[in-house]
Amino acid sequence: MLNIRWNRFIPLMAAAILLITCSVPARAADGEESEARVLTVAFPNSPGISEVYEDGTFGGSVYDWLHEISKYTGWEYEFVTGEATELLDEMSRGGYDLMGGMYYLEGYDEIYSYPKYVMGANYSLLMYHRDDDTIKSFDYTTLNGKTIGVFKKAVSKIDRLQKFLNFNHIECELIYYDTSEEYGKCLDHDEVDLMYGNDVYMNEEYNVAAKIEADPYYIVTSHDEPELCRQLSEAMSAIYSANPNFADELYEKYFPSEYINTIDFTPKEQEFLNQSGPIRVAVVKQMYPLYYEDGGTPRGIVPDCLALIAGRTGLEFEYVYVGAYGELQGLLENGEADMIGSYMETERTADAAGLACTAPLVPLDSTLVRNKYSDLSKDGLVIAVPAGKSLSSAGIKGTVREYPQYEDCLRAVNRGEADCAYIPASSLEWLYAQDYYANVTISVDMAQKEQMAFAILRPVNVLLYSVISKAIGNLADAEINSVLSQDLLPTFAAPATFKSLLYTNPVMVISISVGFVVLAAAVFLLFNAYKMKTRIMRVKLEKAEETSRAKSDFLSRMSHEIRTPMNAIIGLTNLAMMKGEATPSVREDLGKIDTSAKFLLSLLNDVLDMSKIESQKMKLSAAPFRMDDLVEQLEDIFMLQAEQKQLKLVFDCRPQDGLYVGDSMRLSQILTNLLSNAYKFTDPGGRITLTIREEEREGGEAILFFSVRDTGIGIRPEDQERIFLSFEQAADKKPNAPGTGLGLAISKSLVELMGGKLSLNSRPDEGAEFSFTVRLPVYCGALESKKAPKKRTSLPLAGMHVLVAEDNDINAEIAIELLRIQQIEADRAADGRQAVEMFASRPEGYYGAILMDVNMPVMDGMQAAVQIRALDRADALCIPILAMTANTFQEDREKTRQAGMTGFLPKPFEAQQLYEALEGAVART
Repeated sequence: MLNIRWNRFIPLMAAAILLITCSVPARAADGEESEARVLTVAFPNSPGISEVYEDGTFGGSVYDWLHEISKYTGWEYEFVTGEATELLDEMSRGGYDLMGGMYYLEGYDEIYSYPKYVMGANYSLLMYHRDDDTIKSFDYTTLNGKTIGVFKKAVSKIDRLQKFLNFNHIECELIYYDTSEEYGKCLDHDEVDLMYGNDVYMNEEYNVAAKIEADPYYIVTSHDEPELCRQLSEAMSAIYSANPNFADELYEKYFPSEYINTIDFTPKEQEFLNQSGPIRVAVVKQMYPLYYEDGGTPRGIVPDCLALIAGRTGLEFEYVYVGAYGELQGLLENGEADMIGSYMETERTADAAGLACTAPLVPLDSTLVRNKYSDLSKDGLVIAVPAGKSLSSAGIKGTVREYPQYEDCLRAVNRGEADCAYIPASSLEWLYAQDYYANVTISVDMAQKEQMAFAILRPVNVLLYSVISKAIGNLADAEINSVLSQDLLPTFAAPATFKSLLYTNPVMVISISVGFVVLAAAVFLLFNAYKMKTRIMRVKLEKAEETSRAKSDFLSRMSHEIRTPMNAIIGLTNLAMMKGEATPSVREDLGKIDTSAKFLLSLLNDVLDMSKIESQKMKLSAAPFRMDDLVEQLEDIFMLQAEQKQLKLVFDCRPQDGLYVGDSMRLSQILTNLLSNAYKFTDPGGRITLTIREEEREGGEAILFFSVRDTGIGIRPEDQERIFLSFEQAADKKPNAPGTGLGLAISKSLVELMGGKLSLNSRPDEGAEFSFTVRLPVYCGALESKKAPKKRTSLPLAGMHVLVAEDNDINAEIAIELLRIQQIEADRAADGRQAVEMFASRPEGYYGAILMDVNMPVMDGMQAAVQIRALDRADALCIPILAMTANTFQEDREKTRQAGMTGFLPKPFEAQQLYEALEGAVART
């Protein structure tokens, strides 16, 4: 059964693709949302159809088709590579979902489901060995009496071949092959003269004798998947509707549009090639882009074209130089050269000069340049032309004045000796890069087309002319375009020289020169005076930078050292409270421990914030936020406290649902500090009012007023400036009021960073009002409201595996226990190297996330993250890696992002923070 099915298939046309999958399903072709389906695709390596590259990526027309189809269906693909026979046999049994490059042959519709639309069609070729000199490319008379190898089961293709032979009156014998293996090797084994195949079988050893239109081919599905085939048809219909030429574009992309065959030289021509010495080519030595030298190496269109011809003929070329275009023919007449390498005249001009020119090689655009003071509409124009070059009859009329080269013509136009000249655009660009021509302007609308060819003196050397002409005719358009792109596209920037400036603006040049002399004298006189001052400033700056670095390092270390044990205190307290095993009195004590630890953490955060502000490292973010979300957070924090202290807390916040762009976290920090300050110094029965209103809106920005007013003890006038200083408090402050004296200093600095000013209005025993105004951009988009999180009932992460990399035993125990409470499986690594080894040893997808401590022995967390990302496995690049660190500076966050970590969890953290961080990280993958 395997052989029967395989004989019906042209194996190297079977193909599939690997599509880079994405996490969000695409929209189905019918416009309905469909969940992503993973399809298995049989994918034998086949040039142009289904290509498997060394780096593990894929290409080919089937790959591009499936890539486009997935945009309409949301399909994802798992491809299987291997031998075509094995893949086809498994596909026929329904082992795969898709297979591409399949012809529609008799009986195949009982094994596979065919869509309504084809994926394309190629051409059938009659191929023969390059060394078979009895067959000439596209000379059908040389095919008579030859044997042609064909694949027996390709009935429709054989019918097309027979019609081609009958139409062209060609008598050939067809040799039939039952298996694809024998068929694919028939030409290499010299069993036949020609092979009837397609582009897939074409290689460097074959020439094309004829090209015949072939059958279409399809992407097929398993026979028991009619619904899948229907969806495939709908997607292909949508693709063809959007781009009817989609299949043709893929054919042009993956298959050559022409076939470069070996040149058929006659015996005399071959003898000439074998015996010929170097062909002497006359060129103008520096005539960009036709010929020029770069470090003694010939460059330009002529050397590049001759290199292509040499590759086809075996001829060698050497160059004979002249100084002007008009001297080229003289070298031929004197016998010093065999042909002109850069002839740019018409056939009529060549005939009149006694020259025979070859077919044109490359086109050149000639641009008309004129003196900016010349009027081209007047009579008596003087036209500068390279000596020996004719002037086109379709161009400007006037008196011709000859000059040695294009450069001399351009100089003549610049000096006013000539009114205009035609110069190739690429040559003009090169000339402008060498010098400046202030009086020359370009007339783009009067450009002309010229052709470059080779020329030989009449009577021609027939063998040389024939060999060169055949080689030119054998050049592909792609090769000519490559020469043009290499020699015409480079641009040259004209240098801004003193000469160019002097020509364009002499007054400015003189003024600048005088000013430069005066400035140089002043600098010389002042240099010694400033030299010592500069040294002193440099020393001070270096000392200040060193002090700043030392301070930052100290704070970073202290932050880490303090936060690490605090993480244990807060974490163990949370665990004890979450287990519910404590007695009421113990639970009350645990709450006090948690409150005290969080208060200590807030003091630490204040010290770090003040340090950032003083070192000018505090940066504000800009993100959309909803004002009522911010107010709701403040209510959650302070309402209960106010009730416990018997205070009346009023929120007079009018811009409800107002959307703005700014740093909502820092704005909340300012208001929290002000409300906390009011709470501390207001006695029971007092009143605290938070006011937020939008005072003005103009030009997409809003001016917002914020105020916190209380009826507390007030502040004396002499203390009203001092309280905004770091670590300062009012002299008559309540002795039992907690705090470091940093809250107001931080708030004042943050308000100033936002472009506002924090003001105070207070009298002793009458309360105080802190207010400020900031300008924020208005956000016009949609933004979901962030309501207070509900209690967790079930965690969608339950059952996932998490790798915890933590060297501290207590911190590791806390993290693992918090995960296990939510039914998350956790493995622990004691250092970074162990984390890499544990991740690499598990199957792909085993771990859903990694919690990575940054400071660990053996290998730190950032090095471990880099090594994990570099692993050669699918999940290495996408697995969420959350940094757990007591270092909370912004630069620490940046370093973790650069190392490939996807989240940041500052120590100490609470259980809710951990769960939300995991959910957010996994949701983004």
